[in-house]
Amino acid sequence: MKTLKPDRFRSSRGFTILEVLIAGLITAILATASFRFYTSMHNQTETQYEVSEVQHQCRASVNDIKKTLRQAGFKLVGHPAAEMNGDSLAVYFSETQPVDTVLYYLEEFNDHDYWRVPDLPEGQKLYKLMKRRNSSTPEIYTDYIVDIDFTQVDTRTMLITVTAQVSKKDDSFQENGGFRTWTLDEQVTLRNVTI
Repeated sequence: MKTLKPDRFRSSRGFTILEVLIAGLITAILATASFRFYTSMHNQTETQYEVSEVQHQCRASVNDIKKTLRQAGFKLVGHPAAEMNGDSLAVYFSETQPVDTVLYYLEEFNDHDYWRVPDLPEGQKLYKLMKRRNSSTPEIYTDYIVDIDFTQVDTRTMLITVTAQVSKKDDSFQENGGFRTWTLDEQVTLRNVTI
């Protein structure tokens, strides 16, 4: 009488070296494709975060300047409401003193600040938007500013233009040395007096 051997004993060969190599090759191809996809998505996410941050900084800066400009000339007699000088803006009004002053101006990055942006093209300058109220210590309101401009449109309207850039280079972006910039233009109408 013949005894039947269970199936597990019949095929005890395992995998051939060719099968293992093919499986390893397929795994390597899938891992490489997955890593490239992850890297691409990660870089796009980082870039979008940087752009969103720049847009937020520009909007916050312009909104603060607009809020201050709307107070220009409040409770003042015989004093200008605001003075523009290139990239600086002085706004005058009175809440706590005979004349309250808010000064917005640009201050260039120092060596330590430039060190944080190692890939910045040679000769390109970055600034911090500074804000000083009365005689208090100036505060950095925002940084990575490329340019700011205050333009009088008419006797009661001022145009504020802020251009800022991201802090990290984007290798997929060819212009401006790989640094994306964003510009925001806003008009503000002065409520109290004309400039």
